[in-house]
Parts: sequence; structure tokens; C-alpha cells
Amino acid sequence: MIWVRIGAGVLLSLGLVGCQDRQARSDNARLEARVSALEQQVKTLKQAQAEAPAASVPDNFMARAAAQNCANDLSRTLETYRQDSIDGVYPTPARLMVPDSCVGQKIEWVRLTAKAYAFALVDESGAELAQGSGP
Repeated sequence: MIWVRIGAGVLLSLGLVGCQDRQARSDNARLEARVSALEQQVKTLKQAQAEAPAASVPDNFMARAAAQNCANDLSRTLETYRQDSIDGVYPTPARLMVPDSCVGQKIEWVRLTAKAYAFALVDESGAELAQGSGP
């Protein structure tokens, strides 16, 4: 009787191990299929990325950014001069200290009087990159 119980226990254990083994193989097969699918997706994305044109900086982007920086600094310089001036006037061209950010920039003055200013920063071809003006 005891041998029957032990034998039944062993058979039951082997049956469970066999079921667990089949379940584990099934789970592993599903995981391998998912990993393969994901690897294929990664490969496809890498190929698409390699074939896609690189994102480029728009034409004149850096020149426009530098010109805008100069325009902001130049306007700030002009306004600071006017505020610090006893008469409340803008500087004459001879008294104007152009900011360092404007070195190498081409400034075209539309107007620079005691009460108003207007200017444009242009590139070598004369195309306007930035502008500034005051009252």
C-alpha cells in the first residue's frame, strides 16, 4: 500500500514535470518569436534611419541668428545711451560704440538721429537678416 502511494506520487510528479516542461517550452517559443519580431523591427528602423536624409540646418540660419543677436545688442546699446544721456538723445555715429556681437556684421543705417534710429543687418548679397528701430 505504501508502495502504491509512493508510486502514485512519483507518477504524479513526473506528470507535473512533464506538463511544466511542455509549458516552459511553449513560453520559450513565444518569447523567441517576440524577440525575433522586435529584432526585425529594430533592423528595419535602423535601415530607414540610414536611408533618410540627415536633418539639416536651414540656409542662413546661423547668419540670421548672429544678426538677430547683434540687432538686439545694438538696440540695447542705443537705448542705454539715450537713457544715460542728459538730453535723452541717441548717440551720433561718431560716438556709437558698436557691441562686440556686431563685429563682422554689415549694418545699414536707415536712420540715426537724436530722437530715432532704424537699421538693418544684411548679408553679403544685401539680403536683410535682421532689423531694429527705436521710437
